[in-house]
Amino acid sequence: MAITKAEKAAYNDYITEFKRDIDESLKRIKDAELKIKKMPRIAPYKKLEMVLEYLKIIMLYVSMNDASVEMLQIKKESSLNEGRKNFYKVLQLMEDLVGTEVDRPLGENDEYLVQIEKVNPLQILRFLERINHVYSTLMDRMGEGSKWKWSFVDIKGRIAVVTKNIISFSDTQRLRDPRSEYYVERRELMSLCKASLKEAAQQFRSKYEQSTKATSDLLNSIELLTALRKIHVLFGETDDAKKIKNTIDALRQRVEEDEKQKEKDTGKAKKK
Repeated sequence: MAITKAEKAAYNDYITEFKRDIDESLKRIKDAELKIKKMPRIAPYKKLEMVLEYLKIIMLYVSMNDASVEMLQIKKESSLNEGRKNFYKVLQLMEDLVGTEVDRPLGENDEYLVQIEKVNPLQILRFLERINHVYSTLMDRMGEGSKWKWSFVDIKGRIAVVTKNIISFSDTQRLRDPRSEYYVERRELMSLCKASLKEAAQQFRSKYEQSTKATSDLLNSIELLTALRKIHVLFGETDDAKKIKNTIDALRQRVEEDEKQKEKDTGKAKKK
């Protein structure tokens, strides 16, 4: 059914406020960038503020899509795609702060976290929960049939690494007394981190099996599981560490089999 001019006009009028809010967030981001140039010492905190603004922008684009579905009965692909693009800006800022290394020794996180030492575990937990909520909402609106479906696996992997890298494992290990401040929040951070690494690893395996058949996806899964195993080992969770090791070994065997098969296929192609 065709959309009438009146319906389109009503929709455009309705989303005017969303567009204005996006412009206001972009202005605050620009102001933060200017302050970073003038006062580099506060750059890490300003980057966190910028992340929150980008998350607001993404949800505003989601709201524009939701309004389109409600008022016009069509998905607003352009708005969702803008949301997706802005999520990459969130990831870039977070990676600037805590690094991109999935295989970094857990104890080295503190070298990065010293620059945001005024941010407490509760604030970090809420921050990560917000990032995950926005990610899940955007992915849900994109839908199972989205052409961007498998790119969200890579995004999930980057979220998992950021989550691992923003946690002080030394503090978590040292402050295991339930009477310690932020004890509960640190436990929740650990649970979120483990779940994120495990889920991202599984998604890369699904991407390999259902789409790409690319060895790189298996290797990404192995890296994430190796990081997860390190956490289990650090906290003496022997059974969990052993299960993860078995999974890693199975994936490595599959990688070897894939490489052997590729060598065979290459040899056959050369003979032809």
